[in-house]
Amino acid sequence: MYYRIDSSPTTGSSLAVRYQWEATIVVVGCGGTGSFLAEAICRLLIGRKAQLYLVDMDRVEEHNVGRQSFDRGDVGRFKAQVLAERLSRRFEREVGYSILPYDRALHSQVFSGEPSRLNLLVGCVDNAAARRDIAATLDQPVMGYAYPCNAGAIWWLDCGNGRNSGQVLLGNMTQPEQLRGAFLPQLGICRALPAPSLQRSDLLEAPPRLEPRPDCAEAVAAADQGPTINQTVAAVAVTYAEKLMASTCSWMATYLDLDDGLLHCVAAEPKTVASLLGLHPNAVVRSNGKSTILSVTDLTPGSSGEPPN
Repeated sequence: MYYRIDSSPTTGSSLAVRYQWEATIVVVGCGGTGSFLAEAICRLLIGRKAQLYLVDMDRVEEHNVGRQSFDRGDVGRFKAQVLAERLSRRFEREVGYSILPYDRALHSQVFSGEPSRLNLLVGCVDNAAARRDIAATLDQPVMGYAYPCNAGAIWWLDCGNGRNSGQVLLGNMTQPEQLRGAFLPQLGICRALPAPSLQRSDLLEAPPRLEPRPDCAEAVAAADQGPTINQTVAAVAVTYAEKLMASTCSWMATYLDLDDGLLHCVAAEPKTVASLLGLHPNAVVRSNGKSTILSVTDLTPGSSGEPPN
């Protein structure tokens, strides 16, 4: 059965909410993938009432030119600032930015303003510590709304890549128990998916490093990373954003391999989610179309794995 993802933060609420924004999107990491993705998202938002914020503490270096979306005149300046100013001029829209390391308490505040139909936190980072900070944003309820907000109001889209392969993962719940009742077959919608950190637990694990790790541009120069993998991952990621805003997204993950010419999309469907989390398939399906997603605190300890009534 085909399930489309309903990313509305008030799904299941009896309140009629007037959304001020179609989307609020925060891109964390403005390097190899993030620099190309920021422009792609800005193009996507033409004609839409949406907010875009860029977060990156790094400065443009000489070896970034040509390998990332920067020019020689940008060297020495902060990546997030360069992109925000360029995109603001080019597309005549306000683009916010921060040159501080991503911090849940600070940067997630952009989601707590006027209500937005889609709250999307895009991670274009290459280390476990940064992903843990992003995951922490999903662990805390969004505060500041003028209406009640379900757990999982923020969706995390994680972009990652190797030499010539990569993946884009989508989810909004960091705990398996939060996925109970996520699928409503009567309505053909999915209201929750495992966060990227649940889909790939290794993303939060820092591997031992014997020497400093090169950034993506240095990796390309050393032939440790293909010259087009970042643009390809960015293209897949912006497709997720487009489909989420159109309420037509039915994927929870996409894996690609440019060496073998493979692109594999993982559908958001109950059996896949249940198998991933070690739950009974019935546990992630609701029989009542009016039911809402339950947070961990709503569940009875020691439950059998069957969906609550």
